[in-house]
Amino acid sequence: MNRQQFMQAMEIHLRPMEPQERAELLADYDQHFELGLQEGRTEEEIAGELGRPEEIAREALGDRYDVNTPGSDPFYAPTYGEMRPPKNSNRAARNFFTGIGLIFLNLILGIPLGLTLWSLWLAIASMSLLVLAPVGAAVDFLFLSHFDKAELFVAIGAFGVGILFFLAAMQVFKGFKAVTLQYIRWNSKTMKGDVSA
Repeated sequence: MNRQQFMQAMEIHLRPMEPQERAELLADYDQHFELGLQEGRTEEEIAGELGRPEEIAREALGDRYDVNTPGSDPFYAPTYGEMRPPKNSNRAARNFFTGIGLIFLNLILGIPLGLTLWSLWLAIASMSLLVLAPVGAAVDFLFLSHFDKAELFVAIGAFGVGILFFLAAMQVFKGFKAVTLQYIRWNSKTMKGDVSA
């Protein structure tokens, strides 16, 4: 069996595998041929050393897929999309333990970390109240008849710092909101069993 025949047989027998995983495995075996040829061996020798494609595919697939081979064609293998989903009789138990795990993860890590992040945002947002410093200086001048140039300059400086804190609070809010929503979506997908997404 030469390289082309070996790779074609591997591709046929690995059809039940997910396309990306199959492509990676085929690339590994193709590299075996490249290295062997560089060492001066023939394609037939390399194929003989690697073994029979059917056995390699059977070992690579393991019991992950419930292969339902129709007919007697030894080269037929359903594609990943044609496969029946694996039997899952323990779905309720898996959901129960996943839920318990998520509750503990959220109690120990998710909620405290989330509260810490949002408390940080609240601190930054509260510093943006410095924009009201000129109002305080104006009230001091109008109602208490007290005018001090230093107080005016401090109020103007505090106003500028307050604007910077306001802009920072807006950016931090957008970031924390995105992280929070992503974490909530991850919790939902994990509970549904869709961990790949």
